Amino acid sequence: MNRNANGNALPFHSGGNTRRHIFGGLLGHARRISPGKLFIIIGLCIISFLALSGLSGSGGSLHNSAEQSERESKSDAERELIVQQILETRKSAYSFDDFTEEGLVLEENAHLLPATAILLGWKRLDGLKLIVKYLARYPYIKEIIIWNNNKENRLSKKDFEFDPSFGPVPELQVHNGKENLHDFAKYMSCSLAKYQHCYFQDDDWLNTHMDALYTNFLTSPNLIHTNTLPLIHMEHRRWSFTNEEYKMHSGFSWMGTGSYLPREKAQRLLEQGGNSNLAKDRLRVIDMYFSIWTNQYPYQLVNYLTPLDQANGWSTDGVSDHWTIVFRNMLDAADRLYSALVANPEVSEKDYFPREEEQPYVKERHARCLFRTSMDPFPDPKEVVFSGDLQTIDEQNSKFFALEYPTNEFISKFAYIHAVDNDPLTCWNSFKIPQVGDSFGLQFVKLTPLRKVTVTSSKSLQHLDGKFTVLVSDQAGLEWTTCHHSVRFPFAHTMALDISCPSAPNLPRGMAHNIKIQFDQNLDKSLEVCGMDIGGMVL
Repeated sequence: MNRNANGNALPFHSGGNTRRHIFGGLLGHARRISPGKLFIIIGLCIISFLALSGLSGSGGSLHNSAEQSERESKSDAERELIVQQILETRKSAYSFDDFTEEGLVLEENAHLLPATAILLGWKRLDGLKLIVKYLARYPYIKEIIIWNNNKENRLSKKDFEFDPSFGPVPELQVHNGKENLHDFAKYMSCSLAKYQHCYFQDDDWLNTHMDALYTNFLTSPNLIHTNTLPLIHMEHRRWSFTNEEYKMHSGFSWMGTGSYLPREKAQRLLEQGGNSNLAKDRLRVIDMYFSIWTNQYPYQLVNYLTPLDQANGWSTDGVSDHWTIVFRNMLDAADRLYSALVANPEVSEKDYFPREEEQPYVKERHARCLFRTSMDPFPDPKEVVFSGDLQTIDEQNSKFFALEYPTNEFISKFAYIHAVDNDPLTCWNSFKIPQVGDSFGLQFVKLTPLRKVTVTSSKSLQHLDGKFTVLVSDQAGLEWTTCHHSVRFPFAHTMALDISCPSAPNLPRGMAHNIKIQFDQNLDKSLEVCGMDIGGMVL
């Protein structure tokens, strides 16, 4: 295990050729992508590679070389261009009018939930300012709380600017700490938030999938919803800790690249930390305890992220091996949870750990971004039993690898996001062979008219004819209505559907919040989807 990772960027532990994962096949097909889109894609690939490659380096020697300095200079320039294009084009599909006091009480907006964004300040002030300005264009972010951990550099509201052209700006609070509280400050700030749900965001990554994450959060706001890269999602699925006998069903997830959580869970974490007698050094890295101590599997979406300035990360001066910190505290969190559950079958004032698994269960979480599918390439976490006896994270990884587990290469090439990334050259693959009841489809931000749906693949889709049903649902996705459909195949790899959907509770005729194609028969090979077109909206 290589734990000599540079701790400045998002922790990434999987082995493999990162350069090949990011660039695979892109340049060879460049002529088929528009120049503007090609620039953005290549730029994001380059700066993402540079950000991740630093994690597998060997200490500080690379950073002292002229070659590394030149590379970082180019990366900074490319990153600034990409970020500028994002800021010029990105805005929310949600309406600011719906999040006013008057709008939120309307019956059609009953599912909408305002949120408080929690940001930490340390040594990347430019990134922090950018994130604050960026979040203000999303109407569901109604409040922003900044906790500044840097006592050498005091902040105030005057340090931050908003662009009011998007809509009413959020309330802003700035708190300057007397010492560096690290991650603990996030949960303390969330516990004091005005709204019942918090949005966490670090200042070294830009979440360009804000609406997709928020839309999914609305389907089950009781759970943690996180946003991460495909290969890191694959790691998180191994870092699940389960023991059904003692009602243990927990999992680890990084929170800093965009995540929603109930304020109540942050408040409970503070109680858990106090009752567990955590030492001060562990309270400072309580991010590594939080998702595990909810005793719930986090709901993780898979997207590509835009890295910002990655320098001065983690605010752990003098620490050269951050992976030791991560794994030590992750396993400590799992051990403490397991011991509490074994000692007390029911919730008590001694531990505050929930016992019942919250819905939707892992196997029922079909939304993967805007794309949704019931087909999960990973094993059920319940297949690996945790007994509080792990010495290293390698032992946990090996238990999952012994099952039918996809490789790094497979996830890099066939991640969920590739079904809806507006690039016909990238595809999602189901990994497992679809069975009766399996499905794939889309989740929309708003009610969307549905008359025509086109599915494209790199393989023939003609074998699907007569083997599926088309269904739609409202925002909650609990009750599904069958639609009439006819199928055409303009090309073997292109399936065109003409759809007619009846009206249903909370659904006008021909409209839907969710659509899925559900199989009525077992297929004989895995499914591959490279893109979808909904009445001219190409995904």
